[in-house]
Amino acid sequence: MATERSQHVDRSLVVYSYWPYAILLGGIVGAIRPMLTILGDVGPTAGVLTTLPEFQLWWVIHIGYSAVFGSGYGLIAYHRRLRPLSESVPMGAVLGLGYGAALWLGNVVIGWNLVLTTYVFTRVDPIDPLAAGPIIDHVVYGIALGVVYAAVVPRLSTYRR
Repeated sequence: MATERSQHVDRSLVVYSYWPYAILLGGIVGAIRPMLTILGDVGPTAGVLTTLPEFQLWWVIHIGYSAVFGSGYGLIAYHRRLRPLSESVPMGAVLGLGYGAALWLGNVVIGWNLVLTTYVFTRVDPIDPLAAGPIIDHVVYGIALGVVYAAVVPRLSTYRR
């Protein structure tokens, strides 16, 4: 029994975690917002990429970076201290809430406002960091990702405890 425990702890994060599944789940969850906008004209368009002039494929990139962010969640959720928490739906929602808040801070406050609009997209206005839309979008994405991850990953046939 002690041998099994030591082998489990020594497993490689990259090899044994479920980040490939989290990529898929992140892309699916990230596609919800663009689909609501395209199909039902519900709410503002997703992502700041829509502010770029003549950029029509913003939704493809939005789904792509949602998948990348899903892989980040999968790697974090596999940590030995967070793994048991990430496997229950309520705690997955809480972890996702924190992850969504971190994404908002990294994407909107630091990435877009401090880096991209300053050095890359100089003709585009920064986003109000306290605007409700981006905060809600990132937090809802994180919660949905945490819930879907908790509901799907422990039920996989390849699941390793």
